[in-house]
Amino acid sequence: MLIPLDLGSCSYLYRNFNKKMDDLGYDEDNDVDVSDMLELQLSEVEMLTSMFPSKEEFKMDDPCTVAAIRSFLDGKMLYEYLHKRVGFSINVTSVSSDSKVGVELVCNFPHEYPHVAPVVFTRSPLMNRENHQRLNEDLSEFINSIERGEICIFSVIEWLQENVDQYLVTIEKKDAPSVKEVDTIFARLWIYSHHIYSKFKRRDIIDWAQELKLTGFSLPGKPGVICVEGYSRSVEEYWQRLRRQNWKRLVIKEKEDQDIGDNDIKKYYKFDNFEEKVFDARGGKGREYHMDLGKLFEFLEKRGCKHIFSLYFGVDGKMAAD
Repeated sequence: MLIPLDLGSCSYLYRNFNKKMDDLGYDEDNDVDVSDMLELQLSEVEMLTSMFPSKEEFKMDDPCTVAAIRSFLDGKMLYEYLHKRVGFSINVTSVSSDSKVGVELVCNFPHEYPHVAPVVFTRSPLMNRENHQRLNEDLSEFINSIERGEICIFSVIEWLQENVDQYLVTIEKKDAPSVKEVDTIFARLWIYSHHIYSKFKRRDIIDWAQELKLTGFSLPGKPGVICVEGYSRSVEEYWQRLRRQNWKRLVIKEKEDQDIGDNDIKKYYKFDNFEEKVFDARGGKGREYHMDLGKLFEFLEKRGCKHIFSLYFGVDGKMAAD
């Protein structure tokens, strides 16, 4: 059973907690100190755990994450070996309704949070597609309105509790049974990124594609290339999650849609699964690295997608030299 939150007392705790930023000497004009950010993240997780003591309310993606981060902060682990990040989900219900119907809030913290925005989205099987998309868009807009440098998850929870009702559609039993919407649109999305270096973004790119049962590939480095294909709703959900992350530049280069009716969707796939591709990565300045574009062109040509190369790079592709 979910325990209702005392919003007033929690707000007081969060206001006082954010004062820690001053104690840490945070300055948004300076390079972020990841150690300071991770200290704040662990403090926020501790506070959230006390606010949501039940496992039905609050669940860490990986319980070992806190210990790993603490090892780094205590000087027992080099940062380059810290491959974990804070991730969790919270069941949030409305404060203005007697109903216990709500949403699952999914949160992932980049190591630079709260200097950068958290990666946040919701899941709700009881919400129709349009309302769920609108909820996530409005939630993203709210998060972007929060001043960077301040922890914000309680503010997000509070916003959801106060607003989730307007996105939930309740159907009375006396009403005619609803017909479940069937997605018959096959979609393929080609996405360009200025670069993809972050190990966490690379993990999300793969994990979300697998969760949403999409096929395709990602190419890390500079530039970054992502292709996903599958049912249009899943492709759209993937794009909405992806674009809420912090990117220097992320754009859709091309979107292909086709109504396939009752046909087997597998007939339309150009890729068997979703995987990250690496084509002879070459080091560049700093942490930059570039892929062999000749091998990328060869990979695309074998799948009947060679026209995409000129769309991304403005030139016709050539096969890689043996």
